[in-house]
Amino acid sequence: PRPGEHFDNKVKIMKKTILLLIACLTGHTLAAEITSAKQQLRFHVAAEKTPLVNRTEEILQRRIQEQCGIVPEESAADATLILAKEPGIGEEGFRISEDPDGKIHITGNDDRGLLYGVGKFLHTSRYEEGRFTPSAWRGTSVPDCHVRGMYWAFHNNFYTNAPLPELDRYMEDLALWGVNALVFHFSPKAENNAGIATADEVAQFRSLFREAKKLGLGVGLIAEPNMGRSDAPKEILAEPFPDTNPQRRGTNGTRICPSKPEGFTYLSKMLGEYLDHGKESGLDYVIAFPYDSGGCGCKECWPWGGRGYLKISREFFRLARERFPQAKRVVGTWCFDVRSEPDGEYDGLSRELEKDNNWADYIMDDSHGDYPRYFLDHGVAGGLPLLNFAEISMWGRFPWGGSGANPLPERFQRIWDQSGKALDGGFPYSEGKYDDINKVIFSQFFWNRNTKAVDAVREYVSAEYSPVVVEPVTEAILLLEKTYQRGNQNPKDIVRAYELLQGADAKLSQRVRESWRWRMLLLRATIDFELSTHNQQVTDRCNDAYEELIRISHLETGWTVVKPPARPRTTPKAPQPSGTPLPPGSDSGIVPAPTATPKPPTAQ
Repeated sequence: PRPGEHFDNKVKIMKKTILLLIACLTGHTLAAEITSAKQQLRFHVAAEKTPLVNRTEEILQRRIQEQCGIVPEESAADATLILAKEPGIGEEGFRISEDPDGKIHITGNDDRGLLYGVGKFLHTSRYEEGRFTPSAWRGTSVPDCHVRGMYWAFHNNFYTNAPLPELDRYMEDLALWGVNALVFHFSPKAENNAGIATADEVAQFRSLFREAKKLGLGVGLIAEPNMGRSDAPKEILAEPFPDTNPQRRGTNGTRICPSKPEGFTYLSKMLGEYLDHGKESGLDYVIAFPYDSGGCGCKECWPWGGRGYLKISREFFRLARERFPQAKRVVGTWCFDVRSEPDGEYDGLSRELEKDNNWADYIMDDSHGDYPRYFLDHGVAGGLPLLNFAEISMWGRFPWGGSGANPLPERFQRIWDQSGKALDGGFPYSEGKYDDINKVIFSQFFWNRNTKAVDAVREYVSAEYSPVVVEPVTEAILLLEKTYQRGNQNPKDIVRAYELLQGADAKLSQRVRESWRWRMLLLRATIDFELSTHNQQVTDRCNDAYEELIRISHLETGWTVVKPPARPRTTPKAPQPSGTPLPPGSDSGIVPAPTATPKPPTAQ
């Protein structure tokens, strides 16, 4: 042996013994000490290099580098992290395990499963500057629900105004939480009120579809199938609703009667053109939606949900299947009434689907309040799988998202307890990224029906902020929900939430403190605190918070119902010296003011 070799071996044994002792005391395995003096992390992709596997590899490398500065290197010879696929785990499921040599294996049942496994690994790992501690989570996880989607509403909000790279990044964020589908409603701008999209609008829309497909996401289009354009002939227009409560459904826009032959022909042509927006990427879902702006009250169409709506929905689905044979057809029942037959919409739909359910694949049900009881009590129409359309954006405060983050875990736990066992997933309704925590809560409900909302919040806080602030930030989030509705606020709860988040802010890395997720949460607490302690008067500090929220969500020219209510300042904003930390609620400097010409508003 060479000189000193025995000593070197003893030193190696001693080091390993010390690491084992630390592992026993801290609960970490040897694999948790991947970081070496050279700050190296080597991984190997043992799976077939499909486009989604390649994208998953790129996400793994980029996300770790962003969060701690270490650049993972591909190396089959000495990898300590192995990415692989192995059928049999369960559709879209994954397993994270550790072999006797301390190597971590992330194994997906399929391409999507590998992506979701990498998402779990990234969310449960720890990051410090120059140091990466890999996830200690081990086990097998397979989703309970097949449809784990989100609906991005295009209403002159974040989704229509943000740059495409930012939207692409947000899609990626959701995919890492197990979301597997996005649906959209394509609305042209206000100056094209006749409903004719510009070439730029079409290009942007199709770019979103392409990016979603690269992430393995299913994509879909949703439509109120009897909505026409403002220049539609008067003789085919829909009639007013005959009941006395139309406001619960909405009567905006130009509604066409599908029971008039000319109206049906008009709608068929228009719906075909609408579906053609998905030709390039293909569509995985086509959703008919009854109300908000749809409906007709003529004697041939009413009750809408059991007659005219079904007539034009069948045509919508027929056109969709001609173009996209594998697309799933979803019948929306949002705001159906529950009156007894022959006027009850649920009864009418159920009768039709009992006769023939071959024209639809899913029912999507929900409301403004608790989950509707009809299908829970009577069984789902036609025996079809049931989805939700959870309201995660427009509840409890106005303007929606105007105060920053709106986490509502206890509300969603109650609704999930009512409906979760009956659901195969859903498409929660979103007007922006201020409801990000709510999206993750539902993504985890869809993945595991037994998930508790508060546990999803804890995992979110650990992943997006830091494990060291899980308890105080979770407590603050519960208080932010408790004080969300303006008329039922305890000032002590508002102050407590504010103080908890202020204390957590001091413990976070600069990267997290400047992130939009943290800013939206902290700004929410700041706005509530300022209003509560100043007799509900908007202070300059409160206004600073509104202005920052506008920049975060690109709402300089946004729709007023989603735009924070910023107002002219009463005093000039004092300049900040270089290197001076900015106070909570002030401009973080991370979201710059726009340099390009603002986009015009979209049609409401």
